Amino acid sequence: MALSRKIVLVNYLNSKPFEYGLKNHNVNSGFDIITTTPARCAALYEDHTSDIALVPVGALHQFSDYKIITDFCIGCDGEVRTVCIFSNEKLENCTRLLLDNHSRTSVLLSKLIIEEYLNLNLSYHPLNVTDFVMNEGDAVLMIGDKVFDHENKFRYKYDLGNLWKEWTGLPFVFAVWIARENKINDLTVQKLNESFQYGIAHLPQIIQKESNDHLDLYYYFSNNIQYILDENKRSALGLFSSKICRIKCADSIKI
Repeated sequence: MALSRKIVLVNYLNSKPFEYGLKNHNVNSGFDIITTTPARCAALYEDHTSDIALVPVGALHQFSDYKIITDFCIGCDGEVRTVCIFSNEKLENCTRLLLDNHSRTSVLLSKLIIEEYLNLNLSYHPLNVTDFVMNEGDAVLMIGDKVFDHENKFRYKYDLGNLWKEWTGLPFVFAVWIARENKINDLTVQKLNESFQYGIAHLPQIIQKESNDHLDLYYYFSNNIQYILDENKRSALGLFSSKICRIKCADSIKI
């Protein structure tokens, strides 16, 4: 089967450098670009809509045929800002966590941190957090660009990148580029790497285009989001994978 010419990536601001590089670098591979939620990226890879995708790492266990490609990811080393739990009372006083259903990775990371690091006992309720009602004792997990609109509406904010760093001393990887075994050659990987590097090199242009009077993205791109899949991030990815396998998070929350 020929390689799909569709490439799937997240439709959040933090993936704009990848999208920019794919669209503007002079050695781009001519892919049809699909942008969607992290969970949908995983689904489109799984159903063979695309053989190359930027997928949340919490979904990797569900694929039988993949390999991590490129030198790039979406990660952080401490505060990530756009993956947070919000509440109007301290988290230890909450009884229920409403879960953003756009990313399995953030759901699993929340569960790990709450149960293994903070030693709290909350019930979990996946939902579409663009339309929800907070009751007394509730906290809510939000991910992605919507966080910018909600981060000042709650009394308490728990940044999951920060909490993971405090717990493990490691950075965190939210999404990686994958492809099917034997469906992508070295030249294509090289072109993807070059395109992504080109996009990252043009962050000033991306920041200028995507910022507005209410949102200055300079700090976010400069201090919160990291793109290089280095050895520390690979170690963090291995640790996260082992933890979710051990506690069988993947079977306890269906998204």
